[in-house]
Amino acid sequence: MGIIRQPAVLFAVPDFRNLGVILRIFFSVSILVLLTPLLRSDFQRYYFENVLSSSSWIAPFVIITVTSLVLCNRWLMANRYGVFLTWGVSLLSFMFCAKIFEFPRQYWLVDMLLVSIYMWGLMHYQGLLEKSLSPALSEAKLAALTARIRPHFLFNSLNAAIALVRSRPTDAEMVLENLADLFRAQLKDANQSSTLGREIELAQGYLDIETIRMGAERLKSKWTVDAPEHAEVPHLLLQPLLENAVYHGIETSHRPGEIVVNIRMQKDWIYIRIDNPIPENPIPHKRKGNQMAMGNLAERLHLMYDADAVLKTGKQGNLFRVDIRLPYRKALPRYKPHE
Repeated sequence: MGIIRQPAVLFAVPDFRNLGVILRIFFSVSILVLLTPLLRSDFQRYYFENVLSSSSWIAPFVIITVTSLVLCNRWLMANRYGVFLTWGVSLLSFMFCAKIFEFPRQYWLVDMLLVSIYMWGLMHYQGLLEKSLSPALSEAKLAALTARIRPHFLFNSLNAAIALVRSRPTDAEMVLENLADLFRAQLKDANQSSTLGREIELAQGYLDIETIRMGAERLKSKWTVDAPEHAEVPHLLLQPLLENAVYHGIETSHRPGEIVVNIRMQKDWIYIRIDNPIPENPIPHKRKGNQMAMGNLAERLHLMYDADAVLKTGKQGNLFRVDIRLPYRKALPRYKPHE
């Protein structure tokens, strides 16, 4: 249907800080080292000698190159010409290692060609990965926008604001401001990343609206935040999860309930935990968005953090719990190709 166009990305700079990317590089290079001697005519006689000879210079070259790319990661990902600069850094690393470890000069051009092919192949794989998973970003935007404009939420929020205009004008103004803020957040261009502070602000604004609409006695929330606000997190991380908590844990219950959000930083990781009550005799409802939201978030976490992020959900007694672990990274600008 083509509601939102996806950028045609052929090559993209991987996040070299990511453990999954680093392991992928070392694993693929190891496979190449083991397979390359098989192409030679004398591989049956000198296979292990060829493997050892290749490993003696490829291993330090890969270590130095990966280290260089990790150190330059912020600059490479924020630069418009990051893919060319990544290729350039790898060639400079090769020249440095060739001089230090005395690579055979007669093979320099061939080896540089192989390094170039490998790096462009790695960046092409990253481009394909981002292209294949990028619909999850658009789906998150559209799903959140649909939730925001559904009559149940929109009309009740507006009615709540109208009812408060005379008796509690400050609360009415707060409802309208937070509602407008949520609309602005959903209507802007979808980004892969945001900041923890901004996501907390949006999520708390959403809960403030629902608290006014449903009543402070029925919906309560408790926040514990001990993590830097400038930490990089996916866009629309918290608000859809809290919407699920409200809809499935509070609205479908005959009793009041409390949503507990705990965000903390430990070492180089950010831990997010969201608890909401499980109704004993839930009120029947038609919308089943819980698994959809979780699946969408899992895809976006995989796109942004690869193997570094962890998402777990499950029941803990009479609570439904969402646990998320993210690597701590300071938010940085990242070049985005034009659509």
